[in-house]
Amino acid sequence: MFSYLSKKIAIPNNAKLKSASWSKEHGYVACGGEDGLLKVLKLEVQNDSKHKGLAAQTNLVMNQTLEGHSDDVQVIIWNEKFRKITSSDQNGLIIVWMLYKGAWYEEMINNRNKSSVKDMRWDSDGQRICIVYEDGAAIVGSVDGNRIWGKELKYGSLTSVEWSPDGNTLLFGLLTGEICVFDSCGNYLNKMPTYCLNNIHGAVRIVSLDWYKGENNYGTRMLPSLAVCYDVGRCQLMINHEDPDPVLLNTGIQITCSCWNEDGSMLAVAGTQMSTDRNINVVQFYNPFGNHLNTLLLPGKCLTACTWEGNGSLRLALAVDSFLYFANLRPHYKWAYSSTENTIIYNYSRPHTFEHSITFWNLKTNKTKIITVHHLIDICASEDYVCLICKPSDVSQGVILTMYTAIGVAIESKRVQFEPTQSMMTSNQIILINKSFIYAWQYFTPKQTLDLGFKFTSSTIRQRDGIERLHHIDTISLRTGSSSFVDDDISSSVFQTEVDWNIMNQPVSSDPISTLTISHSTRRLLIARESGLIQIYRLPDLYYEMKFSVGDNCPYRIYVNCNATCLGVIDESGIFRLHLIPDNSNSLLSSAKFQNIDNFIRKDVWDVKFEEDNPDIFAIMEKTRMYIFDGLQAEPAIHTSTYLYEFKNLEVQGVLLDELAKTVNIQPNEEFLLKTPIKKVRDFKQILEKDGLEKASEFINDNPHTKLRHLFIEACLEKQNLEMAELQFVHLQEYSGIQFIKRLRNIQSKLIRKAEILVYFKKYDEAETLLLNNDRSDLAVELRKRLGDWFRVSQLTKDTGILMKDLEQAEIWNGIGDYYRSQMLWDKASDYYKQGNDLLKFAECLYQLEDYKGIERIIEEFPDCHDALYDFGLRFANLGMIKQAVHAFIKCNRRKEAIDVCLRLNEWRVAYELAKSIDSQDADHHHHHHQEQEKRIDNLLKQSVICFIEQGRIIEAVELYKHAGRFLDAAELLHKEVQKIKQSSNRSPLYMKKMYVLIGLLMEQYYEQNKLQANVKPRNPACGEGVLMASTTLAGLLLTEQDHTIHNNNNNNGIINKESEILQNYNSIQYSNSNMNLIKTNEMSRLIDQPWRGAESYHYIMLTIKQLYNGLFNYAFRTVQLLKDYEDILNPLIIYSLIALCAIYTRNYVACSKAFIKLENLTDISPTEQKEIKELTLDLFSRHQPINEQDTLESSEMDSMLESETKIPICVVTGQPITDYQFWMCPTCKHCAYENEITKLHNCPLCHFPVQ
Repeated sequence: MFSYLSKKIAIPNNAKLKSASWSKEHGYVACGGEDGLLKVLKLEVQNDSKHKGLAAQTNLVMNQTLEGHSDDVQVIIWNEKFRKITSSDQNGLIIVWMLYKGAWYEEMINNRNKSSVKDMRWDSDGQRICIVYEDGAAIVGSVDGNRIWGKELKYGSLTSVEWSPDGNTLLFGLLTGEICVFDSCGNYLNKMPTYCLNNIHGAVRIVSLDWYKGENNYGTRMLPSLAVCYDVGRCQLMINHEDPDPVLLNTGIQITCSCWNEDGSMLAVAGTQMSTDRNINVVQFYNPFGNHLNTLLLPGKCLTACTWEGNGSLRLALAVDSFLYFANLRPHYKWAYSSTENTIIYNYSRPHTFEHSITFWNLKTNKTKIITVHHLIDICASEDYVCLICKPSDVSQGVILTMYTAIGVAIESKRVQFEPTQSMMTSNQIILINKSFIYAWQYFTPKQTLDLGFKFTSSTIRQRDGIERLHHIDTISLRTGSSSFVDDDISSSVFQTEVDWNIMNQPVSSDPISTLTISHSTRRLLIARESGLIQIYRLPDLYYEMKFSVGDNCPYRIYVNCNATCLGVIDESGIFRLHLIPDNSNSLLSSAKFQNIDNFIRKDVWDVKFEEDNPDIFAIMEKTRMYIFDGLQAEPAIHTSTYLYEFKNLEVQGVLLDELAKTVNIQPNEEFLLKTPIKKVRDFKQILEKDGLEKASEFINDNPHTKLRHLFIEACLEKQNLEMAELQFVHLQEYSGIQFIKRLRNIQSKLIRKAEILVYFKKYDEAETLLLNNDRSDLAVELRKRLGDWFRVSQLTKDTGILMKDLEQAEIWNGIGDYYRSQMLWDKASDYYKQGNDLLKFAECLYQLEDYKGIERIIEEFPDCHDALYDFGLRFANLGMIKQAVHAFIKCNRRKEAIDVCLRLNEWRVAYELAKSIDSQDADHHHHHHQEQEKRIDNLLKQSVICFIEQGRIIEAVELYKHAGRFLDAAELLHKEVQKIKQSSNRSPLYMKKMYVLIGLLMEQYYEQNKLQANVKPRNPACGEGVLMASTTLAGLLLTEQDHTIHNNNNNNGIINKESEILQNYNSIQYSNSNMNLIKTNEMSRLIDQPWRGAESYHYIMLTIKQLYNGLFNYAFRTVQLLKDYEDILNPLIIYSLIALCAIYTRNYVACSKAFIKLENLTDISPTEQKEIKELTLDLFSRHQPINEQDTLESSEMDSMLESETKIPICVVTGQPITDYQFWMCPTCKHCAYENEITKLHNCPLCHFPVQ
């Protein structure tokens, strides 16, 4: 940043000032001094001022002297919330002033008459004021004048007081330099440590205790905001009063006052610098981290007070002797300019947020884009790209470099272990510096990515990451890889894939880096050091070339002209000098314009910009004036405070960053820009206006320049002097301009010719107005069509009443739709495309809006085999919308792609259906092709299933078969897995039941599939009618068997035999459905005939155990009898053990005896188990006769029903035979239950189908 004095106001009668305070919200400045002096001033910008920012002319609109004090006014504070001034003098008189009808009047007076007031502070809400007296008294009062509490502090004399931002804590500064902490009720808490006074001996005094309240809530409050300053020049900056690690400052001056600016980003410390010759008043500026930003020197003897302006904190008021000085500040904003894209990138902080808002403002289109980042450090830009340098959110060291396009799209990022103080950017490299190191990242642009293609080898991956280089400033040269590398093409360079960050451990340089600049034309990096030494490096390899000195002062900023022959240097005090770069073949020593370059000095300079085409021309910003120099000759000053971003084509362009930083929610416009041509251009325009084309032509011949020739051409064409304009086009070698002159000669109408000239110079509104005024609305419409301004075309057709054809009207709607589409406003674009009947673009908008149902409707409107159908099929496939994708592919006759999508998305069943479906007229031609498709699908399915099986993922393989409609294969695979589980592990009955239920459900789907296929005649003409009848009969037999299983289980073998007979009769014929192949093994035959047997077995065994635990022994005994039919599934040892157990509980020793006989005859049990069974049998029946001790008529009937050969329905809820005529049957598994029992449940106990 840079600061300078801009205004001085003298106090009448040479009264010495003692205090000053500037209202940050209302703009009033109050100053107090000797003999009761109290004045209120206000500076306002003139309403008719042509300038903005600091350059705007200000008038003193208020200069009121307030009377009431009789002694020196020592303390003045503002209550911003209630617009009040509170002042106190040396005698202890306190007066509160209020504004009434544009003037200040006394509102309240307080006089303690015991001691003088040393300090006063309002809290952040303006509701309470704390007053401290020299004798140790502290009083807290309300804004309405009531006293809240008062206390005599017995810690010594008080010198200062401060509220915490939340108003819960008070800090009291003592005469001894200590700081006591109290709560808001006056209760003592502790003493605040003063780390800055370590190693300080003798008396010290607190001169400032200032805690930034966060009035505007800018930035994060984890930054230091409490400033404690002592007269000996020591300060400490703390996050809060308990901060154990404050920032310590040694300013080297005798401090008199200090204060935070409006947003807490800068601390001004004012005082006197002692020297042997004379004392100098200075103001030093620091950021919250204690980094020194700038030093301002002031005249006078005694500096007593300083206070900030609130409107952007660009001005500082300073009380020195009997004068009130105003200093202007030129902050170092974080901003950059992309010249190729004509975009300004700047940063501002939004209130009530912790983020930085980065605005990309395109000056050509006046469009902006805002992105947010955290912990922004700097911004740099090149012709096409922008780099944002941010601190990472974690506590690690280093920064993150994020590259953006000029429209705010992030394209690359890199994290480096390097925190810079300044940065610059070229077209292919980012340069960072700190005090001792230079870091360069040769980044990779998207264009170079396209040049590499898609060959992602290890070499191209390294190229994609770019090249990094790290260099210590004290190292003479950098020789890593090839030091002769100067080519910008990364692909031809020697790569340094990783930087040796251990270089950062080298000692800090004794002559630190102060700033840098880059010569883009010669590809040279110039580094300035604090001693005034300039070191030059070649880019992009950072090869050291030379060094030279520019004096003893520390450079603040350096600038180089377009051919790298002259260097401009601004030192820390704002003095600007020019220096010739030695050892240069293009040296300007021979130029007469720079003969006295050593004597060229300008003061208070804060910005410089060299002309990009002429090395002799440059512009400087000096205070609030801009000077343009041609050589060393200055043109008349221009009053402005803009930051310069470009000097090209004899025109200086700047931006009012001070005003932009305040426009949080306002769209920037051209009012924030300044475009100033140099004097030569202004003189030429004057000659054109007064002396005509002949004199202007002579001026161009004496001062040839492209800019002047274009201005001359414009003047010639306005007067339709085609000959002179054509001559200038020839000088410029612009063939398009010559062709334009030729086209104008062929236009007979002067009106149309004039309109064409206006269009050529992009004065479109003037051309349209000219045509409309001459009743040529058709040409006006055609002009807007050529420009693509479809909004204006639509408006003109309405206003002029031109009849438009349907195609022309559709063109307008589609043109407007194209505009909204380019802005990614898809909803608006879709409306206009719909009106314009552009189905393809309309569908694209719906796709972006994720309105897939709308796309389905539009697809129906596309003609068959349209190219867009294939594209939308792919999009639906990527979204997993298989049905829509298949429909789109079929509609565009891409059956193979439809099948491939089904296979990719595991929709095997749909793939089979697509492979089988053949149009009747093309059946002969395509039948062989579709057979090959079926084989391909089968092979892929088998490969996938085998892969799952090898990986042990059986359930996934079963699921794959199920999706493919191969239910029998799925059931078979699952059945095999169940058999393996039964042999290898002892799974719980519940788990086994679930597996068997899944088998049953798969078989039910298999039956349903066969039933549907039996009702559909095959489309294969090669299939005879007899085969069709056989397949239909077979399917019917299977379905009939499944339906009759409950009533007659003995017919199963007959059905199986019938199936085998049919298969033998038609063994030579291949069925279209491979799932109809019957497995001849008894195990699979039973699986097909009775798919629920496995589920039944485990269901009944679980039901038996449940009934035993519930004490339903008779129910359990009847249920366990059912297990006798499942010896092929369950272990007979378990079956008959349970039967024996249930028989014992029901005292039916007949059944128990039969069960023990079965157990004794088992052959697959160990001899030990056989012995134990025999001993148990002997023990049991030695005490009980083999009779049924609790035999009843009802139980006998039920037992006889279970033992009879006629199968009766069994209730799956209770396990008992069903004797009612009406009972419930499950629609899925076809099992029965008592109606009164099933109503108690929500699902079928066997297959878990919901009970309706």
